Amino acid sequence: MKRPAIFLALSALLLFGLDGASYSQTPFYQGKTLTVIQGREPGGTGDMRIRSLFPFLKKYIPGQPNIVTEYMPGGGGRKTTNHIYRGVKPDGLTIGNVGVGLVANAVLGEPGVQYDIDKLIYLGSPNSGNQYILFSVAKLGLDSLEKFRAYRGLRIGAQTVGHDLYINGRLFAWLLELKEARFITGFSGPEMDIALMQGELDART
Repeated sequence: MKRPAIFLALSALLLFGLDGASYSQTPFYQGKTLTVIQGREPGGTGDMRIRSLFPFLKKYIPGQPNIVTEYMPGGGGRKTTNHIYRGVKPDGLTIGNVGVGLVANAVLGEPGVQYDIDKLIYLGSPNSGNQYILFSVAKLGLDSLEKFRAYRGLRIGAQTVGHDLYINGRLFAWLLELKEARFITGFSGPEMDIALMQGELDART
């Protein structure tokens, strides 16, 4: 038997003779905890959206890891993104859940951005496009574009400067040519709704 034939025969013997257990491998995530760090306060739409995915992630990620979430609001996602980019070990056990403000803040050169958006790994998005509206409380009676433009000092709420809702609010104010619009920040999503009902805010996106 020639050498090539002997080599092939030995290879086949090794390949088919090995026990199937030799090929089994413990899934990477088995017995581990996957942490999702969110750049927001708990209870808002973004929080509920990602938490609704947890049962499916646990089911379909090989190894069925335990999944927990941490909240790190601040700077429209800058605090969370900076933390993940600079302070988290890249071992596959930490995921960030941050709004689109992380891109806008970097592109616009906002202060406090310590990350490179081209060096982040993007896993996905809950949608392929966002549709935003600006709405006000009914008692103001701003039911037409003309009334919106004529109203002075509209108080528009947002989470933080740089948050995507803040950015969109500024865009609405510019596009609609609002007069002396005021932007009031420091709310979580649920707190903003309460502020609208209590008269602390006039509008939000």
